[in-house]
Amino acid sequence: MRRPAVPRRMRVMWLTRAQPWLLLGVLTSLHLLLWLDDDLLFGRALLLPHLGLLLLWQPLLRAQSRIEWPVLAALCALVGVFLWFYGPLALSLWLLLLAGLVGGKVFFSRSRGPRIYYLGALAYLITALLTIALPRALPPGLPVPSGIDALGLWLAPLALTVMLLVPGRERADRDREVLDFVSGTFVLLLLAVLVLGTLAAMQLAGVDYLRALLATLGVLATALMVMGWAWNPRAGFGGVSVAFTRYVLSLALPYERWLESLASLSQEESRPEEFVARAANRLLALPLISGGEWRTRSGANTMPPRRFGEVAAHRQDFEHPLLDLTLYTARPLSGGLLWHFNLLVQLLGQFYQAQLRTEELRRLSYLSAIHDTGARLTHDVKNLLQSLNTLCFAAREATDPDSAARANALLARQLPVISARLEATLDKLRRPQPVDGEWTPAPEWLQATAAHFVGQGVTVEGMTEPDQLLPGALYTTVAENLVGNALQKRLAEPDITIVLRLGGDRLSVEDSGSAIADDLADTLLQAPVGSASGLGVGLYQSALLARASGFRLQLDHNREGCVRFVLAPEAESKSAAA
Repeated sequence: MRRPAVPRRMRVMWLTRAQPWLLLGVLTSLHLLLWLDDDLLFGRALLLPHLGLLLLWQPLLRAQSRIEWPVLAALCALVGVFLWFYGPLALSLWLLLLAGLVGGKVFFSRSRGPRIYYLGALAYLITALLTIALPRALPPGLPVPSGIDALGLWLAPLALTVMLLVPGRERADRDREVLDFVSGTFVLLLLAVLVLGTLAAMQLAGVDYLRALLATLGVLATALMVMGWAWNPRAGFGGVSVAFTRYVLSLALPYERWLESLASLSQEESRPEEFVARAANRLLALPLISGGEWRTRSGANTMPPRRFGEVAAHRQDFEHPLLDLTLYTARPLSGGLLWHFNLLVQLLGQFYQAQLRTEELRRLSYLSAIHDTGARLTHDVKNLLQSLNTLCFAAREATDPDSAARANALLARQLPVISARLEATLDKLRRPQPVDGEWTPAPEWLQATAAHFVGQGVTVEGMTEPDQLLPGALYTTVAENLVGNALQKRLAEPDITIVLRLGGDRLSVEDSGSAIADDLADTLLQAPVGSASGLGVGLYQSALLARASGFRLQLDHNREGCVRFVLAPEAESKSAAA
């Protein structure tokens, strides 16, 4: 019966958990290779499982990565060359490479457990290199202390016991698949200088291996101490670290200049598409960039690709939810540069999104201005229509000579007023201006208002000063709105009284009908509301006009038998509320 295949994900999880044991197996098989010494046949046979364990452990490629045929062929060729030249010298070079690989993990591990684990592995590799592999690889004429390799064969495994003492749960570092190449290269070069310095000391000074090794170690230690002091002298002046930091920061200077120009360009250019075009053209100033093409997609509006610069051999695509950008370079981009350019493209996309939002806000502001102007004119026209309906009703009811005379007198008084107000409404349409710009003497406004509501059952009261001025358009709009709503309310409650009262700057309209529902009263002047009696939209628009003019319209009383709306200056309304 055929056994079911192990899922690939489970194999990857198994390799992840077994990483510490794989490295321990790599070092154990390496120690067996060193123990075999001159037995090249068994050494080559044992080298294959050693390399297999190393491939399973290595942090350069992820366990789920698929190896292509060219890479696999090159790997097989390298293994064949290693098998062909297998010997003490090849093992010494191999130990150097492994020490650099493990050294890149030592300095990158963040937690204490993995750091001690990789330090034990590095200690084993250095001990095996200096006491076993390198003495065997020296030419026969150079003096080497007898028994040094045997001592190394027994001492080096002590470092492996340190790896066994580290708890297993701490061996699986969260950054196990990340390698610090700079630290690994530094360890590799440091060991190479130590080995070559030891050989040079033996050749030039004629001393044995142990003395040459100790002397080279002393020189390297002194050099590292001097370099450490020069890096950060702590004596009141900057060391090599300041110059190095300045150099590293200067490498990103072209990108920073492009980002700075991007910020200034967003202030200069208000059109989103032209902003992206100019920003893309400025990418040509960056190193390695020969040209590219970009395309924006904002909702259903997908622009055709637009090109800048010249087409080169290598192409790299970058994506943002609203922007696609392709860059052409003469040479392929490294991983760090790909990350850098992707960050630039994301920032460009965010700026483009901000430009789109600014344009949408500008459009909404324009529509809001049209809406406000149209709402004001609609209210004026509605009030004029209400006045015309009142005049038409009075004319139809004039059946006898006396009523006809009164109707003609009413028409004579109201038609010029209506004509003037219609002319003012058209003038607002031609030349929009704030409502508080039309100041009217208070006695004149009160007299005109009283004449306007004659015959409608509205009581108009007021006490004004002769030189008092009112924003006539605002007061007229609010008064007609409030009285019109009260008259609509009278259709359902015929016995209510309506009183319009003006005292100083305070205008109030009161009726003796039923109270407004609490849920409706809470939002009546804050937002448009639906109501069968007509309350809601008109009052909301009147409240907005009052607020724009520095006044406040509020529901002052709301109880059975007394529903009162008050219009007053903002400062007076706040003091009354306090």
